[in-house]
Amino acid sequence: MSLTNAFALMYAPSKEWKNISEQKQSISHIYLTFLAFFAAIPPASAFVGSTYVGWQVGSGETHTLTTESAMYLSIAAYLAIMAAVLVLSLFVQWMAKTYGAKPTLSECLNLTAYSFTPLFLAGFLGAFPILWLDMLVSLAAIGMSINLLFKGVPQLMGINEEKAFLFSSSILTVAMVSLVGMLAITVIFWGTGLSPVFQSN
Repeated sequence: MSLTNAFALMYAPSKEWKNISEQKQSISHIYLTFLAFFAAIPPASAFVGSTYVGWQVGSGETHTLTTESAMYLSIAAYLAIMAAVLVLSLFVQWMAKTYGAKPTLSECLNLTAYSFTPLFLAGFLGAFPILWLDMLVSLAAIGMSINLLFKGVPQLMGINEEKAFLFSSSILTVAMVSLVGMLAITVIFWGTGLSPVFQSN
């Protein structure tokens, strides 16, 4: 049901969040039937785009990565996404007490994972590295993910709209801090040898 839930969220979020809340999907279920596939979309698409399509800066030459380098980076990105969703879910569960909610970790994981659906789908554009197009679609996907989050919090956390708004805002803050942390970790990895290797033209 997870893939069905994900696509239904795109056109009927309020109704689908209610269905997800009633289904009480376990952590293993979410990972095996949803995240395992959707989290692979951005790194797999980026692998194709960086090795077979390439990108240009201005009107300069096309840049591509070696297959081996792109593969390592894609695998690292995939594992990072899988871990980041769990870590953010733990933060959501920890913060929930402040707003009078007592969700299980699986409920927090449901909220976090499904809220990322538009961003996962936008990852398909990684196969076509056109900077301006990717930026526009990514901004739209971020907006849709925020909308899903704000509609999902009252349903899955069982709190009123006022508390849900404050809780959602806190989750967004943590998500942004986590993103900065992931970028910092990426820089560290690059310094230890896991950096992009460009193909010579």
